[in-house]
Amino acid sequence: MTYKVEIRWHGRGGHGLVSTSNLLCEMVVRKGYYAQSIPIFGAERRGAPTQVFTRISDSPIRKRSEIKNPDIVIVTDPSLFNIIDPLHGLVDKGIVIVNANESTEISSENNFKIIKVNAVEISLESGLTVGGIPVVTIPLMGALLKILGIVDLKTVEEVIRERWRPEIAERNIKALKMASEVVEIG
Repeated sequence: MTYKVEIRWHGRGGHGLVSTSNLLCEMVVRKGYYAQSIPIFGAERRGAPTQVFTRISDSPIRKRSEIKNPDIVIVTDPSLFNIIDPLHGLVDKGIVIVNANESTEISSENNFKIIKVNAVEISLESGLTVGGIPVVTIPLMGALLKILGIVDLKTVEEVIRERWRPEIAERNIKALKMASEVVEIG
């Protein structure tokens, strides 16, 4: 049986999409998978809509193009739904992980599973901020990791502790764990 998943991240410049996708790839590669991260942006300024594509597979990945029909879409800012269609091309029964609270309305006429993660609240509660601004990509990745189920917590913690100094690493780990606890699989 082969394993392959294609993920499209939608966010804004400065949200850390590229860094988070690269971090995810590092984690899954350590578990024996192949992965690639492809950012798509031009001369966007901080706050402009951006996309990043992540592919994960149990066999070498030859494809190097953007992802048109993702299995999973991650949206860091729900206001993007007002200016673009982050769900375009999402496969039937695909998954949408969005930084939103329970009251945020996200309509879908298709057969998608929508997972709302209050990444702002989780980031603030875990102390994961940069200049007082919540880092929302890490909690969203925590939800994604739980859904994927291919990377154990030990590997997640190893990669994060290698990347950041101890106090920052612990905030990232706390945010990841908090987000994974709010996600229900099934």
